[in-house]
This record gives sequence, structure tokens and C-alpha cells, in this order.
Amino acid sequence: MNDSVHRYRDAINALLLDFQWIEELLRIIIGCSYEILRRSAPPEVTFKPKKGELQSKSLGRLLEKYAEVSRNGSLHNDIKELVHERNFCAHNAFVLTVEEQTAESLEPEISRLEAVRTKSQKCVYALQGEFKALASALHESPVQAANREAPDVNA
Repeated sequence: MNDSVHRYRDAINALLLDFQWIEELLRIIIGCSYEILRRSAPPEVTFKPKKGELQSKSLGRLLEKYAEVSRNGSLHNDIKELVHERNFCAHNAFVLTVEEQTAESLEPEISRLEAVRTKSQKCVYALQGEFKALASALHESPVQAANREAPDVNA
């Protein structure tokens, strides 16, 4: 394999990791938000999201749930703009013809992927900040809050 193929593969792998972080952080943030809503609901209101509901959600569905519980429309839009890139990386990025495995073909794609990574990392950092604020609002350590996928309806 030539150097460009290695760099291309590394760029895809880095993006896939960022996208996994984005999805996991969205699950955690939604779960923490649900718990805050459950704790603050008056006794007349029942709020019981189903455990496990978030685990099987795609990035697009997680974004829909995130929009329901977050005021950060800018971050929502930034992540939404990355969905197409996430799908490309997850489903098509490693399928290259022999002609596409040349430096001439890969270098522009590597540059494009690096620009996408700059955006994906910005989203990861913003989600981490939002998560920390929610953990603080719950009066839980980040570890406790991160392990909250959905409210414990028995609490």
C-alpha cells in the first residue's frame, strides 16, 4: 500500500471514532436530559422513557431526540451537516477501485476528510461540555451520569 492509502485509511478511522463518540455522547446527553425531566416533573405527570430505547437509534434518530431536549440548535445543525459524511465513512469509504488508490485521486479526498474531522472534533468537544453541564445539574459525577442511558423509572 502506498502512503496515500495509509493516510486515507487513517483519516477514515479517525472520523469513524469521532462519529462513534458523537453518537454515544448524544445517547448520554439525552438520557441525562430525560432524568432531569423525570426528576422535575410534578407528581401528576408520568415520564417513563423505555430503557434501551436509545441504544438502537441511528445518528439521525438521535439528533431528532436531541433536538427535543436541547436548546443548542447550532450544535444540532453542525452535527446534522455531518450525517452524510458519517454514512459515507461507515458504508462506502473503504470501497476503492484500483484507480482510486492513487495519490492523485486520494490526496484531495484526504484533505476533504481532514476538514470534516475538524468539524467532527468541534462537535465532540461541544457535546462533552454539554454533558458535563448536565452531570452537574444532576449532582452526579460524570461517570455516574455517563452510565445513565435512560432514567431509572423505579427511582
